Amino acid sequence: MDERGVGYIADMLVFALLISFASLLLAGASPIDPKIESTRYAASFAQSTLLALQRSTADEFGGFGYQLGAFEFELNVPVIGGSTKRDLRYKTLTQLLVEDALLNLHVEAGGIELEMLRPNQGMESRLRGFLKEVLDKLICGRFGYRLTVKTSPMELDFSRVYFETEIKNFDDMAQQKLCSETIISTLPISQEELARRIQGVLGVSTLKLEPDIVVEITLELWSP
Repeated sequence: MDERGVGYIADMLVFALLISFASLLLAGASPIDPKIESTRYAASFAQSTLLALQRSTADEFGGFGYQLGAFEFELNVPVIGGSTKRDLRYKTLTQLLVEDALLNLHVEAGGIELEMLRPNQGMESRLRGFLKEVLDKLICGRFGYRLTVKTSPMELDFSRVYFETEIKNFDDMAQQKLCSETIISTLPISQEELARRIQGVLGVSTLKLEPDIVVEITLELWSP
């Protein structure tokens, strides 16, 4: 390439830099809508909080465990000694939420929830209390919040299988929702094993499930 070509490219680069610099100056001079800025900050904060739930273990917040019910637990899970207490301090907070969804699926028939023997039912209420303490520490009063965890419902011939729970700390009558961020996970179990469990509850011989049964974890942040 000759000197004229090199000079032309250099001129173009300088011109592009000048345009970028001028755009930055104009953006800085433009008034910023406080509501937009607050929403952006809330969305970024919610994403960071969900990331913390994915990476932090229960042990970092004092540990988590619960007592099994009176009935034999189906899965091969760790317990403390010969007791029926499960120690899950090594699991991430997101793993706890997904496991809770798996172990405490709800079954409805004709719009009425069926009562089932769930040895791990104690996990659901204890986990809600534990995670509320965790979220209060992470969010630290900056926002009101609502964390919802739910599975995609499985609509069967005569019943509906699902899981849904929420943890919140805000006044929905007095506060305004700023953002909603969601992460997706899947149940840590094979499709065949899940079908076997549901068949046992419903008393059916054959059952077809969706290829992927996902768990949605959504965090809403509300104005303080």
